[in-house]
Amino acid sequence: MIDLRKIKLIALVMVLSQCSSFAQNNNVFFADTSQSLNVLFGAEYVYGSSVMSNQFFNKFIFGGKIEREDKDKAYEKLSGNNRLGGDLNYYFNVQIPLDTIFGKSTISLVTGLEHVEHVDARFSSDLFKFTFDGNKQFAGESIDIGRTNFNYYKYQKLNIGFINYKYFDKKLAKEGIILSIIKAEEHKTVSISEGSIFTEELGREIDVDLNYLYNASDTANKGIMAFNGVGFSVDLFTEFLLKNGDKIYAGIDDLGFVYWNSNSLDIAADSSFHFEGVVIDNLFDLNDSLVSNLSQDSILKNLYTRNEKKSYTIGLPASINMNYTKLLNDKWKVNVGVYHKILSNYLPFLSTNVYYSFNKKLMAKAHISYGGYGKLNTGLAFAKSVSTYFNIFIGTNNLEAFITPNSSYSNSGFLGLKAYF
Repeated sequence: MIDLRKIKLIALVMVLSQCSSFAQNNNVFFADTSQSLNVLFGAEYVYGSSVMSNQFFNKFIFGGKIEREDKDKAYEKLSGNNRLGGDLNYYFNVQIPLDTIFGKSTISLVTGLEHVEHVDARFSSDLFKFTFDGNKQFAGESIDIGRTNFNYYKYQKLNIGFINYKYFDKKLAKEGIILSIIKAEEHKTVSISEGSIFTEELGREIDVDLNYLYNASDTANKGIMAFNGVGFSVDLFTEFLLKNGDKIYAGIDDLGFVYWNSNSLDIAADSSFHFEGVVIDNLFDLNDSLVSNLSQDSILKNLYTRNEKKSYTIGLPASINMNYTKLLNDKWKVNVGVYHKILSNYLPFLSTNVYYSFNKKLMAKAHISYGGYGKLNTGLAFAKSVSTYFNIFIGTNNLEAFITPNSSYSNSGFLGLKAYF
């Protein structure tokens, strides 16, 4: 039985989400002109779906009646590649120039902490309809619930690395490597390679065929202090300055793995389950054996062929980010790029950002993109320089989510503070 409360809790995570490679596009407003000691605080989120509009999603997560028209509109969007997903990233980073310590005038030490949450899913059209309207609509039919995949990660990172500053004709480019030690908090993954549900025309019999794999971290150890595994990842990036002053950025983030400990669950099945209902002779005499036969545990025992505790290793949903920035004049610059997350049911994310400087202390960014977990995205952001010591920024890459929630399919937001010393 699908527990909608658990699905809502997992989906709620996506309302607070975004990942680290996007930070490169979201927090770069006032370009650094020299190496300096600085501290950056930030938080970002994004979530989206190819099927569920923001209006549908918000009702599903926060509560509210999902109207028939909401479902019908979602059903019209179903295809052979249905997906949803989201990311959360809180980060704190410090850059410390090493010129006064080791005499390296172009290298800075980078260290910091991050909290990362990620969820993504791919699902069949039949499974989506079954989840929201039950199996009555499929009476006399066999529905396909295969090719379904769900992933959820939560972990914290301790980062340490180096950035090399490259100067070309008074312009600045950077390259760096950041290594991360991961404290793994929570993980769940479900993969149904093949699956079907048949409901007899009058609803008297149900046949379920499943070939699935389920892994999860220690279910008895949860919360921010949970230490259910360890991992390692690396971030690599470089910038190239062209002769005309344009800049190319290329980066890979979260390239690594997590090892989950021996208290983790490993459940799998390639089996069939047949249910013919229960015959009750006397409504006022429901004995214990009847109740036990209907328990969740008794049903689940028929739906797996392997159930054990063991360790396992998973690869992280690494991201690739490339973009090109052109400075048009003192007021305008434009950026185009492509971003992609592997192992995350994600579509390539194509974006364009246009920046306008009102003056040396105030800047705006307009954003247009397509892909990811949703569809077309439009955004707006602002950055303000306070004296010479602080930059603050706030924005969204999904302005349409707040204006037309019934016809938009992604939501996001980011904010941050960068302090110079």
